[in-house]
Formats: sequence, C-alpha cells, structure tokens
Amino acid sequence: MAELQGLQLEIDELEGRGAEVLAVAVDPVAQNAEVVRQLGLDYRILSDDRLEAIDAYDLRHDDGGPNGAIARSATFVIDADGVVRWRSLEDSYRFRPRAEDVLAAVAEVEPIQVQRRNDP
Repeated sequence: MAELQGLQLEIDELEGRGAEVLAVAVDPVAQNAEVVRQLGLDYRILSDDRLEAIDAYDLRHDDGGPNGAIARSATFVIDADGVVRWRSLEDSYRFRPRAEDVLAAVAEVEPIQVQRRNDP
C-alpha cells in the first residue's frame, strides 16, 4: 500500500509530465475500489482476475496468494506507443520502487500532451 500512497503523493507531478497512473491487481473490482476509497487515490486500480495482463508481462506468481496465483511486484513506465521504457521487478512484495524513482523514469520519457482528469 505504501507504493500506492507514494504515487498518490506525486500524482500532480506525474500527470504534469503526461503520465497516467494505473495499478493492476488480481483482486475483484469491488475490493480495488475499496482500496482506492480508503487510501484516497486519484487513480484507478484495475482488476485482472483472469491474469491476462499479468501473464502478458510474465508476472504470474503461482500459489503466491491464499487463493492461488497473484502478480509479482512490478512497476512499469510505458510510453505513448506502448513501449516499456522502465521497469522494476521484485520477487518479494516487500520491495517496491520509491515514487521518486518512478518520477525520474517518467521524466526520461518524451513528454506527451494529455488531457488531465480535472480538465473540461
């Protein structure tokens, strides 16, 4: 949860650089929505209960959770063309990149023009 909160603290800076922050979890939509509400996040946590995106990025950790497969801890910076420009992959959920590291990686990607969430 600390990584999610860290990204929230940097959300204005990330969006100002043209980044869109999304999280992906195997958890159901309702559970992800509750996490967003509890933490006061201004970005979405997408549900990948069929592990499609998780498998596409080779992040499946079989028997990692109480109910079976979960995703390995990973953070990606993906550019507007869908190219992975930076990643952090961990074998332990206890290790996550700092928001400052993600922000630095985003800063290395060519800025794009995007409509921010509060724009008309």
